[in-house]
Amino acid sequence: MRNVITGILVAAVAILGFYSYQSSQKGNVLQAELSTQAAAVTKLEVENATLTKTVASLQAEKAAGADTAATQDAAKAALTDQVTMLEADKTALADQVTALEADKTALADQVTALEADKTALAGQVTTLQAEIAAIKAAATPDASAPATNP
Repeated sequence: MRNVITGILVAAVAILGFYSYQSSQKGNVLQAELSTQAAAVTKLEVENATLTKTVASLQAEKAAGADTAATQDAAKAALTDQVTMLEADKTALADQVTALEADKTALADQVTALEADKTALAGQVTTLQAEIAAIKAAATPDASAPATNP
């Protein structure tokens, strides 16, 4: 009976040893998985930090872009205002050019009229000079004519 109890105890110890061995193997596998998962979590945390920095950088760029867009919009509005003013100036200058062209036409007409008057006056001057010459010729005693004393 003692041998039977000893056999049972040996068998129980062997079963417990095998169970302990199996448990330690499972513990080692779980510990390896835990280490792998911890490394993966660390890697994900690093990626998260990198992505957070990237997001912050992109948000800063977006804000700068918004500022740039606002500045560009303001510059565009200013340029539009300048274009409007320049177009108004262009219209005013076109009106002045039209008025000056009308003045030029009127002056050309006056010049043409003055040239006609000049031609007429030149004709009168020639006629008057001919008359003066004829009067001088008539008033000058002729050297061949006898002089009469009154």
